[in-house]
This record gives sequence, C-alpha cells and structure tokens, in this order.
Amino acid sequence: MSETIVALATPAGDSALATIRISGSLSECFTRDALSLPYPSPRHSYLANYKSNDAEVIDQVICCYYEQNKSFTNEKMLEISCHGNPIIVQKILSDLVCRGARLAEPGEFTKRAYLNGKIDLVQAEAIAEMISAKSLHAIKLARKNLDGNLSSIISRVQTGILKVRAKLEAFVDFPEDDIGSENYAEIISLVSESQLITESLIDSSNRRSILDKNLRVILVGAPNAGKSTLFNCLVGFDRSIVSDIPGTTRDYVSKSLIFDDLEIELIDTAGLRETSDQLESLGVDNTVELIEQSDMVIAVIDSSSPYPSELNGLLSHSIAPESFVIVENKSDLKKHNNPEKYPNNAGVITVSAKNKVGIRDLVKKIKEVNGFGKENTALEFSVNLRHKKSLEEVNAHLLNATSLLKDQQDDLIILSILKQA
Repeated sequence: MSETIVALATPAGDSALATIRISGSLSECFTRDALSLPYPSPRHSYLANYKSNDAEVIDQVICCYYEQNKSFTNEKMLEISCHGNPIIVQKILSDLVCRGARLAEPGEFTKRAYLNGKIDLVQAEAIAEMISAKSLHAIKLARKNLDGNLSSIISRVQTGILKVRAKLEAFVDFPEDDIGSENYAEIISLVSESQLITESLIDSSNRRSILDKNLRVILVGAPNAGKSTLFNCLVGFDRSIVSDIPGTTRDYVSKSLIFDDLEIELIDTAGLRETSDQLESLGVDNTVELIEQSDMVIAVIDSSSPYPSELNGLLSHSIAPESFVIVENKSDLKKHNNPEKYPNNAGVITVSAKNKVGIRDLVKKIKEVNGFGKENTALEFSVNLRHKKSLEEVNAHLLNATSLLKDQQDDLIILSILKQA
C-alpha cells in the first residue's frame, strides 16, 4: 500500500461544497506543495489557496491534515473541501494525479482501514451497510456494528471456546489428573453459553433481513375506488391521474417513499375488472403479476358502494393473509354494509383519501405488516448473510461438542470439533 490514493468523498454533481480525500505518504507533500502549508498542525482546519503544478490558483479551499496512525485509514491523510462545481473538483483531482496520486478504487479507503488494523471486517461491512440501508432502523443497526457491538459478542464466543479448548488440552496432556464432574459441568456450561449466543445471532439475522428488503406495497381495487387519490395522498402530490372515468389508470405508477423510518415502493395499478378494452386489459394483467411480486397488497374499495365480489378471485394470487389489507375509502360518504363479503382474516382500515382522514392509521398498518414492530426494531446488532453462514457452522460444531461432552466421549474428538468452530 505504498501508493497514495485520492477520491471524491461527496456525491458527484453541482453542489455548494465537495470534499476530496487523500490517503498515503504523499498527503504531507501535497499539504506543503499545493496548499503552501509546510508545517500543518494535525487535525486543524486551514483556509488556503489550492495551487496547481504550474502555480495557478484553482480554488480557495478548507483543508485538514491527519498524521499517521491517527486517521481513518491509519495512514497520513489530507481532506480538501472546495467549491462543488464539477469543473473545480475535476481540476483538483487531475492535479493530484499529476503530482503522483492514484484514483482510488470503490471502497479502497475502507479496505486500507481494515488492512491497517483500524477496523475489523465486521466494521468494514457496517460502513457499506450504512450507505445502502433502506430504513432508519437498518442505519442504527449498522451504526452499532461500526461501534463494535457485534464484534464484542463474537469475541465472547471465541473466548468461551478457547477456554474450553485450554481445559480439555490440559486434561489430554495430564491424563493422570482426575477431571471430575465439576470440571465437566463447567466445560459443558461454557460450550452451551457460546452455543446459545450463536443461536441468538442467527435468529437476529432472520429478523434483520426484513429491514434490508426493497419493500413493495401495491394498491389494487375496482375502477373509481379511489386508488389514485389515495396514492397521491400518500405520496404528497398528484403523481397519478385522478378522474371519474373508469379505466383512467391503464399502467402502474410507482414512487419510492419513506414513512418515518421505513422505505417502500408504493404502486398504483389499473382497476381490476373485466374489460374488452385491449390496453386496459393489459393493465389488469400487469396488476395481477405485480400482486404476486409484492410484499403487501392494499385492496382499496369504495365504502359507499357494494363490495365488488369479483375482486376476491382476482386477489387470490399468492397473497399471505397477513400481507393483505382492505382500505374502505370514501368514509365521508354514506357507508354501504360490506364486511360479510370481505376475504377471511382481512385487516380493515377506514379512510377518506379525499379529506386525508385515517391516513396515519394506514401508514401504521403498512409498517406493522412489513415487520417494523418491536421484535425487529429492538435488535442490538446487524447480522448479514456472511455472518449467518459462519455462525451456523459454528453452532453446528458447538451442538455436536455439547452432545459428546454430555456423553463423556474422548476429549481428543471433542477438541478436534471445537478447533473447527
């Protein structure tokens, strides 16, 4: 890692400010030569003119130098904040490359932090998870991993296994010493404790997967039930065309939304009905296909009209009962008695999309259906698929070791199993 790397740390494009990050031995040289700061105090901000190799002032910048072993990568580092015009940014990047730096590969700063011992692999993964998180809860979990929560739990498991191995190796090396029932009970207790911890981590991985999904919520129903009005109400502006003419929406319209801390893709679809119009019929077919691909189906009905019972047949496409909700829209009008015709076990929410009544209850229901209850939001760490696979292997070895210990099998066999854990 002798090369000095450079990259834009902020998103590309027009902005008020942009931050350029440099890591490597040349950082100190750039501070002296490009910024005219021969002896910068580490971790202090300086206002300086950035001068190119040919002494041209490119921009007035704020810079901060970090000494070795006290930076994110554990190398000498320099951060330059310039104006966010892409032309200025590119000019500075090009000049730094001319001075000997190399453009960093994606994730290379984090890679260097890991290779230089600044963070462990779990923390390196947590940085990527924070960037790609789909909800505030997922961000919080990644933050906890970055703080070392998961690493400390895994360390407890490793320590417990090492203690057991040390005791068993002592028994193997000194067979004349009597192990005794108390020692065996202690060893079994240590293995069981480690095994229970791994099981809890595996369980948290199963619940955590909900927080990582691109959740898809679809609005379906008969024409003129108010799907598009409800869609626009949830989105916050008119994204779908609202009309009294049946069949106005012939293709689906989607929008990514964040409800408090839950990100979803909300989809407004063509009205479900039998039709001879070829284009509208294609829209209905698309809706049926989308139903099968969605995490939650919201059937919007006009509560002032009889329930369109033909919806039950169209809505029978691979929908789990807990993922299906009926929204009785137009609560501001006289209600027609419908509940006895609803599908069994369907949750019901009453709203007036036109008057924005009952929307909070619907949003709460969307979060509940998609797993954002206390059980999933109380997780203390984030266990990804790589972690889960490794933990399942460890758990299998620990279960095997526990069984052999209880049967007082040969210590060498148990040791060989624990060495694989």
